[in-house]
Amino acid sequence: MFIKVPKSFFVRSMAKGDTKFLKNHKTFGNINIRADVSYKSDETQEHKLDIIYPAEYSNGVTILLIHGGGYIYGWKEASHVFASYFVSKGFTVVVMNYRLANHKEGTTFKEQIHDAFWCLNFLRKYRTYYKLDTDHLCLMGDSAGGHLAIMTDIIYNDKEAQDFFGIKNLPDVKIKCVCTNSPMYDYPAMLTMAKKICSKKLVKDLFSSDYKNEYYINHCSSRYYFKKKIKLEPIFANTSLHDFFNSQAYTLKRDCDELKCYDLDYFCEMSPDKKIGHVYNHFIFDKEGKYCNDRMIEFVLKNVKN
Repeated sequence: MFIKVPKSFFVRSMAKGDTKFLKNHKTFGNINIRADVSYKSDETQEHKLDIIYPAEYSNGVTILLIHGGGYIYGWKEASHVFASYFVSKGFTVVVMNYRLANHKEGTTFKEQIHDAFWCLNFLRKYRTYYKLDTDHLCLMGDSAGGHLAIMTDIIYNDKEAQDFFGIKNLPDVKIKCVCTNSPMYDYPAMLTMAKKICSKKLVKDLFSSDYKNEYYINHCSSRYYFKKKIKLEPIFANTSLHDFFNSQAYTLKRDCDELKCYDLDYFCEMSPDKKIGHVYNHFIFDKEGKYCNDRMIEFVLKNVKN
């Protein structure tokens, strides 16, 4: 008999991997951190961010990094090692927490989108105080965070998305490009997969209690809006041969190839090494991860400076 994955196992396995990684790796280069800044007045940990500055040379570009974790797991500190590589190259990186999905608490993908916009509003309002250039901004996200990053750009460019998510005022920032690591893209396809392998409670947490509502699921899907051929900023998407979600990034590439109206830089690492898997470029000390991140840096500098 096949036992479907419960939430506890899902979270525990990710936490184990992050703990092991952080124990064995230190931040890259010389950096300065402004930690636990509240971007919303409730002062909860879910609404705090860290700003990581280069200790020496600054190229003036700000990256807002949204962590992954299947919508139900993750915290900003786990991304410090990865973010530090970009900081060592002159970028200022803002790493944000957001509310984790929990159907009993009514926290869904829609609430996570609101957190992203609260964060952007905060960065705009206090840009001078924190020395942030919000006119040259890159959104970056890992896995589920990649979904949040892409959807944030979509909302800036589509009235239907603004209405669905209830975003009435767009922060006055200039998103120049979006970088995604093993991004989630096709929400209905993810739901189909989840229903096969995850417990019902976990499915509800991942996709909300409205997971049977086709209208809700479609409107949370980046693919739905891509099919409309809306205007979007340039996107970088990477995956790998052994990324268990590589079909998501590949579907994004295929859609962009067919629709011929999006500027997508797609990179798939074809290493046969199985450890080069999901969000592999967080392993910045591996040559494959470094190469991917250097490509992203070239992409960001090319598009943000335009």
